[in-house]
Amino acid sequence: MKLNVKLLAAAALVAASTSSFAVVEPGGDLGTLTQYPVQFGGYRSGAERVPQPGDRLFSDDFTFALSAAGSVIGSVSNFFGDTSFSSVTVTSAGGQSWTKSLTDGSDLTFNFANLAAGSYTLTVDGVFPLGFHAYSGSAYATAPVPEPASMALALAGLGIVAVLSRRRRPNA
Repeated sequence: MKLNVKLLAAAALVAASTSSFAVVEPGGDLGTLTQYPVQFGGYRSGAERVPQPGDRLFSDDFTFALSAAGSVIGSVSNFFGDTSFSSVTVTSAGGQSWTKSLTDGSDLTFNFANLAAGSYTLTVDGVFPLGFHAYSGSAYATAPVPEPASMALALAGLGIVAVLSRRRRPNA
């Protein structure tokens, strides 16, 4: 039995379009990230208008926004074929960027902590081998976690307020 790649790709697209979530394609907008993951992905069809023999480098951009300060957490993985990932980068509207190297194939996760509210671009870089290959990924936002030093300072402040309020209480 011979595998028809075009038929398989068409079936995957139909399945994705009828599911309860949509996969954002390169150049698309992930919207405002929340604690619920947003799916994104890209592919190389192998039937390109201009044939490119061999491996092809790719750099796919996805825009998103954060409504409040927080962390952006996510991952990428092979959906079909054998895509190699090199890095994931988040760039702010002001041009500041953070990069996570993905050259270690066993860790394809990313976590960009302490990002301010605003607009960002998520860039996935890698290599598609010749033929049909696809990848998928997901990203979501979390609220920032206070650092231990900040918590210690807050507790010390509460302790001082408690001591001062106890000293000012009139004796009965």
